[in-house]
Formats: sequence, structure tokens, C-alpha cells
Amino acid sequence: MKKLTFIISILAVLNLNGQTIDDYQQKLSECFSQGDYRCAEKYALASISLVDERDNRLHLMYSNLGTIQRRLGKMDEAMNSYNKACELNCSHTVLANRASLKRQMDDLEGSLDDYNLALDLKPTDEELLINRSFTKKLLGDTIGAENDLVLVLQFNQDNFKAFTNLLNIKVSRGEYEYALEKYDEMISNHPNESLLYNNRADVYLRMKNYEDAFNDINTAIKKAKEYDNAYVTRAEIYIATGNKKKALKDLQKAVELGNKTTHVFELIDECNRN
Repeated sequence: MKKLTFIISILAVLNLNGQTIDDYQQKLSECFSQGDYRCAEKYALASISLVDERDNRLHLMYSNLGTIQRRLGKMDEAMNSYNKACELNCSHTVLANRASLKRQMDDLEGSLDDYNLALDLKPTDEELLINRSFTKKLLGDTIGAENDLVLVLQFNQDNFKAFTNLLNIKVSRGEYEYALEKYDEMISNHPNESLLYNNRADVYLRMKNYEDAFNDINTAIKKAKEYDNAYVTRAEIYIATGNKKKALKDLQKAVELGNKTTHVFELIDECNRN
């Protein structure tokens, strides 16, 4: 999920009972930065109450409200806020937020529709293309997903995220040697990127080269001790080598760091089975 972006122009001069949008937005930003999303929601709603329906900034405020509500786990309310934002002005930003939420709620076709609409408005947006690629991949359209990533790399050959996502697709097709060659090149150019070591470890795991897999994943964790996916990858290597006790410890660490995906809990269940 993207960081909440507040437009400075929203800090306006409207005043009601001594409270201005400036006051509410300042409080909102403070609450959001502190992770107090209930407080942020309160001031987002207060800000909206000061703005006329015809104000062309209102759609951004509803979109921001939707993002806050997602952080609170209020998915239906967040969808309502994004829908309201889209009724007012269905900008590419609003569409991207709603597409992401639809994907989170397993409405993959709806997510793809919104990404398509957003890209109609901003066809060279790299982040939109990457996100649409991910939705296509979840829908089983790996060719479409690959095409989006290739397009991103045509715009920007240094787009790190697009390149690694493209390699993940290659790996899913069993093109291990190609992926290893590319990861070797990328690690040579970006030796401090823990994501690269994590991903190369996954390739080694698939090839059953457990020694190199452990070397890479331990390097990834050493470089980024709060990188939750690295603990999941190491747990998968432990499971593959028969050490479920250590795998369970790593999975619990991943959950502590915020990784609460279905995949992680499935692996925990596997470790708890005799």
C-alpha cells in the first residue's frame, strides 16, 4: 500500500467554530505518522465536513479517508470512501487505490478493471503497470504480467522492482539458470540489497541447492534484520531440510514483523503437524 499523500493546497482557509481544515489536517498528519489511525480517521471526517461537495479537492480527501480505513481493517467502509472519491473525480490515483483494495478483497477482475482505467489516464505510469502486472499474475495471466513489466523496463531499464518481479515470473516457469545469471549481475551492481539475496535464495531452494540457499538468505537477514519475507524464505529452506522447529521460529518472527499472509499461516500449520 502506498504512503498516504496529502495535498498541501487542502490546508485551506475555511473556518467553522474556530476549527479550520488546516487544524484538522495537521492533527490528521500527526495521528497518521504515529500510527494512530482511529485518530486520523476522526480528523479526516472532520476535514471532509468543512468542504463543499463542489470543491474539486474533496475526492482526494475521500481517497485519503479510504486509505486510513484500510489501515483500520474497515474494508467495506474504505471501499465506500474510494467509490465516493471516484464519483467526485475518478482520477488515476483514486482508481489505483481502489484497484489495490479490490485485489486485497480478492476481487481480482474488479482490480484489473480499475488498473486498466487508471492506465488509460496515465499509460506510462510505472507503478500502475507493476501493480497491474501483479493482479494479472494472480489471475494466472503470466504472459500479460510479463508484458507489463517489459513495458516498464522499456521506459526505465533501472526499475528495480519491475526487474525482480519479471525474474520471479521466469522462476515460476522453471527458468532457474536464467534467473541466477540475472541475480548474479544485479547483486554485483547492488551488493547491499537484501531483496536480491532473498530472491536468489529462493531460486537455489527450488533447485534443491540448500547450502547456497542458506548462505544467501542469511546474508539477506544480516543486511535487513526487519525484512519479514527473508524469515519466511529461510523457514521454507528449513522445512525442505527437515528442521521444522527452526522453521517455526522464523515464521513466528515473520508474523511479529507484520507478515500475516495466508501462506505464512499455512507453513506454520505444516510445522505444527507431526
